[in-house]
Amino acid sequence: RATPVPAIPAPERPSRPEPAGRVAIIFDDAGGSLEDLEVIIALRRPVTVAILPGLRHSKEVAARARAAGLEVFLHLPLEPEDPTKAMGPGGIAVSMSDAEIEASLRESLAGVPGVVGVNNHMGSRGTADPRVMRAVLRVVKEQNLLFVDSVTSPRSIAGALASEMRIPSASREVFLDNEDNAEAIRAQLRRALTLARRKGRAVAIGHASRLTAQVLAEMLGEFDRAGIAFVPASALAR
Repeated sequence: RATPVPAIPAPERPSRPEPAGRVAIIFDDAGGSLEDLEVIIALRRPVTVAILPGLRHSKEVAARARAAGLEVFLHLPLEPEDPTKAMGPGGIAVSMSDAEIEASLRESLAGVPGVVGVNNHMGSRGTADPRVMRAVLRVVKEQNLLFVDSVTSPRSIAGALASEMRIPSASREVFLDNEDNAEAIRAQLRRALTLARRKGRAVAIGHASRLTAQVLAEMLGEFDRAGIAFVPASALAR
């Protein structure tokens, strides 16, 4: 009679070390180009794509981004201080009534299906107006979404109001491409990396452009070596 051979336990998989920090990158102003989205998808990192409502490819970009496993936001146009800047489709003006704001936002959300959150496009005037932001955030809460304040104005009350209304939220800490050149973008990405390492987390916003995505692609190794993990924006909302 053969002696039973004791089962050999499977070797334990080495546990992944905790990241030194986490960074969420939101690519804003998407919806106008499918080509620019492909460069973002090619990063193979869990970034967030924020899509403007009512653009030629808004729905298609949302579907393609989701199919690639990326998180999708509505990039909501809010009134800026500068009246010469056009908000584009779905813009929320401070002159609108609460009912108009809520109806407009619901329409914009219906046009960008599958979003998990909202962040503001422009909005230096709109985000400083408590009535306007309450109307916006009521819809955000009603649809179980989160809100990221792009902080286009130091007077923004959007983030504080979201917290008060118990809506998961975060605020932008780094703008990546106010200057549209590779060196400036690289410097801002390093700023986000340093912030994530120092604080454990950082939220950065850039445009859904080929240049910004390409500069990030060149720097992925730098983030990896520093132990900084990329996460969707929702992971840093609280």
